Amino acid sequence: MIEFLQLLRDILWLRRGPQDIPYSPILLASVCAVVLVLHAALAAIFDTQGDSLFLSVLALAVDLGFLYFILSLRGHASRFVQTATTLVACTIVFTLLVVPITLMVGVPPKTPDQVTALQGLMGMVALAVFVWKLVVDAHVLRHALSIPFFAGMGVAILWLIAEYAFGAALQSQTALQP
Repeated sequence: MIEFLQLLRDILWLRRGPQDIPYSPILLASVCAVVLVLHAALAAIFDTQGDSLFLSVLALAVDLGFLYFILSLRGHASRFVQTATTLVACTIVFTLLVVPITLMVGVPPKTPDQVTALQGLMGMVALAVFVWKLVVDAHVLRHALSIPFFAGMGVAILWLIAEYAFGAALQSQTALQP
């Protein structure tokens, strides 16, 4: 476990890539379970919609399916388990980093005039964490797809846009249901 956390730390610092993560479907299933438990716990803490676990499972399945698809397009489907393990584990780390920021921000202000100094500072910290996650995702995708870093950044940005659009579509569908 300590070795895995050290590998993860090195990936987060862009020193290593997903190829250094052990090939273990059990490890992939474990990090997927952890991320789902984490999302369920956060949904309970932040009192979000009751379908949040279903939405988390669906979003994870779509992300893993998309990852397998793009790896297959590049002829690197054999890298799926290591890459998926890496991306999901990194998601856990970044989610845990964002939780205290979210708690410090509190209730979002309705107008820009109501933003406190702490909320402004936490907004900048959240932006830095967001950019760091984007860079890490690009780094992982660069290694997994055997492409240059900036191409990995492009894939990471397109993936982020697709995730946002998919999440917004799911939220709007669940909001319409009685």
